Amino acid sequence: MTRVRIPGRPVIAGLALALALVLAGCAAPQYTYVADTTAHAYFKVPRVWTKISTAALDKVTGAGTPGGAWTAGYDASRPASPNHVLSLVPARPFVYAAVGQVTRAAANTLSYNLLRDSFLPVTAAARQTATQNGFPLTGFRLLGSSMLELAQGIHGIRETYDYTYKGGRVVTFDQIALTNADDTEVYVLLVHCLSACYSRHQAQINTVLKSFTVRSP
Repeated sequence: MTRVRIPGRPVIAGLALALALVLAGCAAPQYTYVADTTAHAYFKVPRVWTKISTAALDKVTGAGTPGGAWTAGYDASRPASPNHVLSLVPARPFVYAAVGQVTRAAANTLSYNLLRDSFLPVTAAARQTATQNGFPLTGFRLLGSSMLELAQGIHGIRETYDYTYKGGRVVTFDQIALTNADDTEVYVLLVHCLSACYSRHQAQINTVLKSFTVRSP
């Protein structure tokens, strides 16, 4: 009679490990990679976050028209909404990105402070002017500020700050704003949500911001 040899435990364990590695290799990617290939700007967001249509995003922000700006938005909220970019308070992270050309006249005056104020008023002078013009957000608090010097002359800032919305809801904004060596393009990546949300998802938000890559053509 022919005996059938049953593999020992180490062999079975090895087969199980191999199968697990194969299945892991077939798993869906964790991140979606987003790029403005013309401007050579890239970043990544968690795959489960929802892409906001460019038309809907630009309607809310008024961006996308001057200089042919490129914009992108991704929302972790359910349901996702383009209004979470600014006018509604998001309970989960929202990512906004924009790349735009700078006119020659503007390039002559482009500064780190202008980069800081590229999305919301951050500097004292910009906040004072905004308040005089009826800017509705209050309670500005700067949480972190640094200047960035990257390869190929790319440079800019990273600013983290709070603003208080109506009803006392505090939102944390984490923003990177960069320009190229000759100040002819501006690249902005911003993630924001309620301050409690920001604290809870800070590692994930930091991964998104650190993935922001800009290369001069």
